[in-house]
Amino acid sequence: MAKSEPTMQMSQKGLWWEHLKVTLPIVLILLLVAFTAWQFVEPAPPQQVRFATGSPGGAYESLGQRYAEDFARKGITLEPVPSAGSVENWQLLLSAEVDAAIVQGGTAPDGVGDTLQAVASVAYEPLFVFYRTDSLILDAESASTQAERLQELDGLKIATGVEGSGTRMLVETLLAEAGMLDSLNIEQIAVGGRAAADALLQGEIEAAAFVMSPNAPMIQELLSVPDLSLVDFSLAQALSHRLPYLTPVTLYHGVIDPAQGLPQRDIRMVAPASYLVVRRDTHRSVVQLLMEAAKADQGQLNLITRPGVFPSLMYTDIPVAAEAEYFFERGPNILHRHMPFWLASLVDRLVILIIPLLVILIPLLRIAPPAFRWNIRRRIYRWYSKLKIMDATLARNDVPLELLQSDLRLIRTLEDEVGKTEVPLSYMEEFYNLRLHVSYIRRRLEERISEADQAAEQPEENSA
Repeated sequence: MAKSEPTMQMSQKGLWWEHLKVTLPIVLILLLVAFTAWQFVEPAPPQQVRFATGSPGGAYESLGQRYAEDFARKGITLEPVPSAGSVENWQLLLSAEVDAAIVQGGTAPDGVGDTLQAVASVAYEPLFVFYRTDSLILDAESASTQAERLQELDGLKIATGVEGSGTRMLVETLLAEAGMLDSLNIEQIAVGGRAAADALLQGEIEAAAFVMSPNAPMIQELLSVPDLSLVDFSLAQALSHRLPYLTPVTLYHGVIDPAQGLPQRDIRMVAPASYLVVRRDTHRSVVQLLMEAAKADQGQLNLITRPGVFPSLMYTDIPVAAEAEYFFERGPNILHRHMPFWLASLVDRLVILIIPLLVILIPLLRIAPPAFRWNIRRRIYRWYSKLKIMDATLARNDVPLELLQSDLRLIRTLEDEVGKTEVPLSYMEEFYNLRLHVSYIRRRLEERISEADQAAEQPEENSA
């Protein structure tokens, strides 16, 4: 019994080695395929995304905060980055200081389409131009009692937004369209947002321009002031044809506050669309998350747009990202519809790794069992090749005694080796057949040697 345990241990090691000889090449092939495919696996989505918004307290900042909440539910941090407005946002994108931004239509610098791409437009943002009624001197021949063009604000001190803002750029573009940018006696004040509204209310300036959502509380506040009026753009349709990024919209009587009837009349306006922009090297998951946030954000009340208009692939100054087009047309893929974002992103990334592995693994798994069987049988057949030689020797009548004795020692060694060998249960029939044949050849050798010994002893007896 003491000797059987080491023998069994050797047998198990031998069987383990036979398995290893089959599985090791498969593992090495899979590792090589995995290493090659890994070079094409997309990096993981970033854990933090920097998003350029706008001035503190403005509509863009509010939008950035809502998007940040939507990103947080997916496990990604969206960091809103305040700025002076759209013009500065383009510069932040081009300098790679942010990954994404919201910008105003018509503000894109030339040639940015090679570096940046649009995701989707998310809202119309009308141009509100408030002025103090007592400061406006209308033409005596005019049939209107309300300003209908920017030219009628000649001589006033107007807040047109800070340098780098889309508001300032749009006002200057409209003045240039009217051929009045240099000839009008308008004093532009570089202030915007809440600061401009306060200056207007306190009489420090006579007019102020804002590009923002009509839902903004500041718009309702200014509309409720009796001394303030809005420019009613009578040329809104014409301006939208000359400047394609502008859309004519109407702020209907009472839509801001039906109880107070604000505004007090229909106001014709022009509105650029605000849209999302990313760098071309921004991870495609960020594009998807921005599209999802934009869709979720459309549940808010919109006072100038019918439901379903936004988000849209229209109203952008630069080409739209292919990922955004795919998401817009088909929505999230099946993984993102049924899995948490992190898990869906992981599986989505690893598909390029999993598919080639499966393509290689399935044939290898089908080859492995036959290869293992062949390896086991090869050992059995190797022993049978020796038995065949011995059997051929026994078939001859002129075999020297020394050769028979040599074969007997070999067959006993072989019998001992076979006895110490462990094979799977599925091969026991072949294994026991081998042992029987080994014993059969050994007995025949022993009989031939015994006969040879007797034949050698018989002449000695006869001579005696």
